[in-house]
Parts: sequence; C-alpha cells; structure tokens
Amino acid sequence: MIKILDRYIFRELIEPFLFGLGAFTAILSASMVLFELVRAVILRGMPFIIAMQIFVYKLPSIIVYIFPMATLLAALLAFGRLSNDSEIVAFRASGISLYRLMVPVLFLGLLVSFTNLAFSEIVVPEANKAAKNLLIETTTTRSPKIQKNIFVPELKNGELKRIFYAETMQGNSMQDVIVQEFSEGKLTQILTAKEGIWDREKNKWVFKDGIIYLLSDTGEYKHLIKFKEQSVAIKYSPADFAVGDRNPDEMTISGLRNYISLKQKMGVDVTDYKIQLNMKMALPFASLVFALLGAPLGITSRRASSSLGLGLSILVIFFYYIVTFISMSIGELKIVPPGFSAWLPNIITASVGWYILYKASTR
Repeated sequence: MIKILDRYIFRELIEPFLFGLGAFTAILSASMVLFELVRAVILRGMPFIIAMQIFVYKLPSIIVYIFPMATLLAALLAFGRLSNDSEIVAFRASGISLYRLMVPVLFLGLLVSFTNLAFSEIVVPEANKAAKNLLIETTTTRSPKIQKNIFVPELKNGELKRIFYAETMQGNSMQDVIVQEFSEGKLTQILTAKEGIWDREKNKWVFKDGIIYLLSDTGEYKHLIKFKEQSVAIKYSPADFAVGDRNPDEMTISGLRNYISLKQKMGVDVTDYKIQLNMKMALPFASLVFALLGAPLGITSRRASSSLGLGLSILVIFFYYIVTFISMSIGELKIVPPGFSAWLPNIITASVGWYILYKASTR
C-alpha cells in the first residue's frame, strides 16, 4: 500500500518536473545567453556557427539553476492537483499524514540535488572553459589584444608547482617571460626567455632565447643553461592567461579549494571565493528545499493550473534569489561567515516550507 502510494505520487511529480525543465530552459537561455549572442552576430559580426557553439557550451551553467526551479514547479503542481481533486483529503481520511505524503517529494528533491551536484562538478566547469576558449580564440583571431603583466600560479595536489609571469601578451605570443619552478615549497628553477609561443598541436609553450637557472636547496645558483628554444608543458593555454584570475565557474569544488589555498598564501582576501565554494554545494541542494516548500504550497493554493503554477514558481524563485544576493552581500562584508551566507537562503526556504506544512497538517 505504502509502495503504491509512493509510486503514485512520484509519477505525479515527473510530468510537471519535465515540463518545468523545458519551460525554464527556454526562458532563462533566451534571457541570459541567446539575446547577447544575437547581438554579437548582428553588431560584431560573430559567425553564426561560433555563436551556436557558445550557446550550447553555456547551457549547462544555466541548467544548474533550472533543476531547483523545475523541482519547485513539480511539487507545487502535483500537490495542487491532488488537493483540488480531494485526494489529499482521502489520504488523510485513510490515516496517512501530510508528513508521510512528503516522502516521495523529498526523495525527488534529494535525487535532483545529487544529480545537479554531479552535473555542476563534471559538466559545467568543462563547458564554461570551452565557451571561454572559443570566445577568446574568435576575438584574438580577428584583433589580438595586448595584455601586460600576466601573472598565473599553477598548483599540483594543493601545493605551488609553478609561477608564470610575462611582461606582455598578444594572441599566442608572450614577451619577456619568467617561469619559476617549485618543489615541496622550495624554489628550484628559474627560466627566463625573450619570447614564448603557444604550440597548439603539442599543447606546449615554446620559449626562445632564454636561460635556465638551477638552484640548490639553500636557494643559491648552482648551474645555468642557455638555450635558443625550449619546450615546457604548462597546463594553461593563451585563453587561460587572457582572463587573468580564474573564474570559480570554471573550477570544480576541489580545484576551487586549491585555488583558495594558493590565494591565501599570496595574502589575497578570499572571502568571495569561499562564498562561491559554498554556493557550489548549496545551490544544487536548493532542489531539496524547494521540494519541501512546493508541496505544502501546492496544497494551500486554490488552483493548480500550469500557468498559475509557473507564475507562482517564478515569484518564489525571485524572492529566493533576492535573499541569496542579500546573504552573499553580508557575507562579503564579513558580517556572517562565508559558509553561513551561502547556505542561509536554503535554511530560510526550508523553514518557510516546514512552517506551511505544519500549518496545513493541523487543519
């Protein structure tokens, strides 16, 4: 009996969930990505094929926000329909409490949350990097931009491996390059070169007219090597150097942790990065709290039409992100810890959902 009930409610949730995925994807992709790309094609002459590729690469970062929205809509519409058809009354008359009816809803919320977390870790960073690289390649191919004082650190297993510096950069070429190599936290080698050129086929930097200084454990020069041409396997491409500091959206949770650790060693304020790190975990689990809010909200709603449910979902999401922006702002001001500021919107939303469920169960 209980298993039949769970399957029945879960099936009621799936159809509006899929509807929400499609509807919110169309709305957000058009407003956040598509309009800007259309402007780029018309006003800046971006090739249509490139614009479509960038659009596809940008979609995963939007879908991360759509999963919680679709979960909210699914819970709201499903329980609104059950309430309108008096099935909730029938369940309660049979001795089944509202809290018990929430089990399949919370299961859906957890399932979507973990799926979203995996998606944001595996797909989103790579897609964002691909979009950035394609955009920069398109821009630099047409009119290479000159950058100055390029400084990029490289980590390996949380430890500083290399610091890369170039005085100027234009396209795939750098001038007056300095590369410092580290081992177990100690500076072991310094490479200087007049020029560095990116070899796209081999994914390596080729340095020309330079000197390699080998250092002892005490930091003294023990040997130097002059060279006309030297290849070095550095994991950063010209597209990575072109944006300066790395974007948290292009890093996994572990990668962002390592990046924060390096920034702290450099004496940089990492409050914003810590908030972004916690947001990478808090945002996927918004699906769970939206499920907890949507079901009792659907019971108390007068109607359960798709249009009304979509409008109510957008209203709830609007207030959720207002709370998120306020919470992140007070976190950046260091009024509250970064982790708390990232999770506060989920805590508030879950509390409101639990309160509405409690009030509905006591009627």
